[in-house]
Amino acid sequence: FSPKAGEEIRAAWICFLVLLHVHEHAPFQAGYSRMAAKSILNTICEQRAKDVEVAKAEVSLEELKAKIEAANKEFPPIDFAARLRKDAAAGVAVVAEIKRASPSKGDIAIGIVAGEQGLKYARAGASGISVLTEPTWFKGNLDDMRDVRRQVASEPERPAILRKDFLIDEYQIYEARVYGADTVLLIVAVLEEAVLTGLINCARALAMESLVEVNNDAETKIALRAGARIIGVNNRNLHNFAVDATTTEAVMATNREALEKNGVMLCALSGIQSRVDVQRYTVLGVEMVLVGEALMRSSDPSRLIATFRGLDRDSLLVKSCGFKDVPGAITAAKAGSDFIGLVFAEGSPRTVSQADARAMIHAVNIAKCQPETGAAPPSKKAKQELRFTFEDQKLPREEMVAKLRAACAKGPLFVGVFANQDRAVVKKLAEDVGLDVIQLSGHEGWEDLAFYAPFPVINAQHVGADDTFEGISSKVGTEAEAILMLDTKHPTMEGGCGETFDWKVAAAATAARPTFIAGGLAPGNVALCVQETRPFAVDASSGMEKTKGVKDPELVFKYVHAAKTALAEKDLIIE
Repeated sequence: FSPKAGEEIRAAWICFLVLLHVHEHAPFQAGYSRMAAKSILNTICEQRAKDVEVAKAEVSLEELKAKIEAANKEFPPIDFAARLRKDAAAGVAVVAEIKRASPSKGDIAIGIVAGEQGLKYARAGASGISVLTEPTWFKGNLDDMRDVRRQVASEPERPAILRKDFLIDEYQIYEARVYGADTVLLIVAVLEEAVLTGLINCARALAMESLVEVNNDAETKIALRAGARIIGVNNRNLHNFAVDATTTEAVMATNREALEKNGVMLCALSGIQSRVDVQRYTVLGVEMVLVGEALMRSSDPSRLIATFRGLDRDSLLVKSCGFKDVPGAITAAKAGSDFIGLVFAEGSPRTVSQADARAMIHAVNIAKCQPETGAAPPSKKAKQELRFTFEDQKLPREEMVAKLRAACAKGPLFVGVFANQDRAVVKKLAEDVGLDVIQLSGHEGWEDLAFYAPFPVINAQHVGADDTFEGISSKVGTEAEAILMLDTKHPTMEGGCGETFDWKVAAAATAARPTFIAGGLAPGNVALCVQETRPFAVDASSGMEKTKGVKDPELVFKYVHAAKTALAEKDLIIE
């Protein structure tokens, strides 16, 4: 069997065993499940109800409440939503999870020391730390959460601590605060609406804003009615543990207006393994992702968190070029493109009008890949604040690269591609359309590129069959003037010819300075190009087409995924 098939068989077998286990237990107590049929989720909650009764027999609710004042002194809570939004402003907030096991995967990291793992997460830039405290299936406990909270106490701008469990009773809310939680997870699928509302309010009374988990449109509407301010869409169905990456998008599509009206922060939960997965959600307006298994299995969770945030210093950036309409631009964004190229060069089969360019930029940046929900794009783009500027190009190399990565982490940058056109016309068009970057793909040379300021510049140098890196480098200016792109020299075309050049020249260039590599790249060869040349960024256009000038969505996704996973170590990014 394939690995994916093996996982499906394993999950089905576990479901069968759990369902057998269900028949040994009494029916649910009223109030916390609307499900008539039993499932993994139902069974877990049934056991948690018994666990709560045992806990109450040892420490009563009144005794637990009496501990709150001392807990608030030892573990003063922080504002979960504010903590998330601070990091989300830079692109995305990452909540990193500590999970020893799960019903679908079995043992993951049984011997993990929770406090030590939590400290790694905190120092890697996690906005929150989710600690599984369910003991039977996930093999966690409240002591794990308390240990994590104590370990991160002295960290500057410490992450918020989330109790992730199957909470069905206010007793568990008080437990969470006593053991140091700043927030708790509430799962709509196991709570009657009135109970959900009560638990949300109970948590707020203890200065904790809950993360309310949903899995479909109906549950999202329940969460909104209950007053949820932070909603997490679980891409994993907790009744059968199957993962569907389109779940978050489906919820956004039908509830965007209500979410925005109520100022709700939306988060994506489960099934996140790579930066491409994260970008798929952030372009929709998702502000936080929760990642568990990938981090628990990673050899370098700190670097993986940076990768998820788009800030890893060694990760590849990907440009997808030649889109002509809104569906195409949305495809490029969802695929995980860091740059989306719009061709304004005359005579190209991919040339776009200014109106179409504005519509594409509006659909991705303003309507968050749901153009039908947004207002029509303006006839002329208002002056925008550039995330990366011509002046930023002049920074020392490491600072410049970090600044450009940070700009892309907030969403794809739109690049206007020009060739041998009047520079005043080029700059005005960039201003009117609302471009982020100007790319010169003709024979413009390197003189007075400061004219295009404040727009940063990518300047293409065409590589012929007999060219060497030494010869190329003698013709180009400094990286302070423009970011270098190498493309294939063609007798009649200024890019998009579908032909590669000698990658030894590319490898020498990328070793010397941050360089975009273009020319004949496609899903089938981009990974090899990345492995052999180690570029700063890659660029493709015709390689994503089956018909000249028309992008194929499947090829777009395959190209971006192949590029971004080309150097992904198996123990760093789980596939």
